[in-house]
Formats: sequence, structure tokens, C-alpha cells
Amino acid sequence: MKKITLVMRTPRRATVLFFAFLLVFGGAFWVAMKWAARGAGSLPPASAVWGVPDRPIRFVSYNIRHGERGLPRIIDEISKLQPDFVLLQEVEREHLSTMTRDLRSMPAVYHASENLAGGPRASWGNAILSRHRLYEGQSIPNPGGGGSFGVWATAAIDGKKFRVASVHLSDNRELTNLVKAWEDAGRPPIVLGGDFNQVAIDNYWIDALKGLGKDKSARVDHLLVSKEWKVIDGGVVDSDASEHRPIWIRTGK
Repeated sequence: MKKITLVMRTPRRATVLFFAFLLVFGGAFWVAMKWAARGAGSLPPASAVWGVPDRPIRFVSYNIRHGERGLPRIIDEISKLQPDFVLLQEVEREHLSTMTRDLRSMPAVYHASENLAGGPRASWGNAILSRHRLYEGQSIPNPGGGGSFGVWATAAIDGKKFRVASVHLSDNRELTNLVKAWEDAGRPPIVLGGDFNQVAIDNYWIDALKGLGKDKSARVDHLLVSKEWKVIDGGVVDSDASEHRPIWIRTGK
């Protein structure tokens, strides 16, 4: 009977180096992805204090109506405004990755709209896109309400932190809960953008475009700021890329 001898071969150096490279590269990629997405759910830097940054900041609010008239047109209109923050309403979840990439923003803070014939599994909702890292991103508390009507998050720029919010309201109860959530948070500096429908806006915040005398063509869309902000410029874009028009402001001290 022929004797069989098993020979254990030492892996070639090239093979070992190849798999080592894959291991290191894969680990680095995983860490990078975790780093990129970590902000929205984490706390802002401990050194940051509530306040308004010295540098000018641009905010855009836009109800894009599911991108029905073409997502590229929507992105083009937003890009022209060179925003730091984009507050979106009626945005499809599947469009967020494209918008994030093309607008060169951080990963979006998003929640499905549950108050306007939507539900937890709705494909569309409210979102915040930002070129600055966002923290504490979540659906705005709506106790006893009909689900999520908006999202908010904390931004930190130059050692100053503030809240940004994107909302799509349907009744006064939601506005009451929005105000209460802001008060419970200590009334931090805030910029809110969104579709307020026919909900009456009380005197808790300043209607930025109204203060500039440029709100007449905005209809139900508004950008509101707390008293700490100085609005330098703003306007309503004459565009038919959506049923709504993009609105924008530039703030500073």
C-alpha cells in the first residue's frame, strides 16, 4: 500500500501581505464609517456653549414634494444658495443619499413624517442636511400627538452651539408641543424652517423673511429664528422645481 505524506506548506509572503492589507483596510473603513455617522446621536463638545457663531451662516428650507418634478432640479436650486444647513420637508428617504452626496453634506438627520397621513413606515419625512457636524439628532417630542412632525439637532460651530429644526406642521397642538420641547430644552438659540400650513405662528420666534419684508411669496413656508440671531439677508427663490419655493436666510452678528 502506497504511503501518503501530507505536506504543510507555509503561506507565501505575498498572500499573507494581501490578507493583512484587507484586514487593515477593512478595519479602517469600518472606523471611518462609524466616525462619519456618529455625530447625530452623540453629545456636542463639552467646551461648546449655547450661542450664535460669529461667522455668517446660510440656512435653506424647502418642501421638495417628494422630488416629483425631478430631483436634479431640486439639488440644483439648493446648490445655488450655497447653504450650510438645508431643512427639508416631504423628502423621500431614498433620495437622501443622493442629496447628501451632491450637496456635500454630512449624513442627514431624518425621521418619517407620521402626522400627515404618514406612519412609522412612511417613505417620506423631514430631514436636516448640514456641512457642519450635527449632534443629538432626533424627532421633536410630540406627546399625545399624532406622531412625528419634525426633526431637530444641535450644531456646534466655533465653540457655540445652537439648535436647528425642520418641521411640517398640521395643527396648533403640534406647535404647542414644539414650543414646549424648546422650553424644556432651556430655550436654546434656534433656527426653525419648514411648512407650517395654516398654523398660526405665535410670538415665540422671529419670522426672518417677514422682518426683511420678503415673505409675501413664501406662503406657508417660514424660517423662524430666536432672538439671539441677526438676520442679514434672505429671500424666496422664484423656482418651479417643486410646488413650494425654496426660502433662505443668511445670519451673522
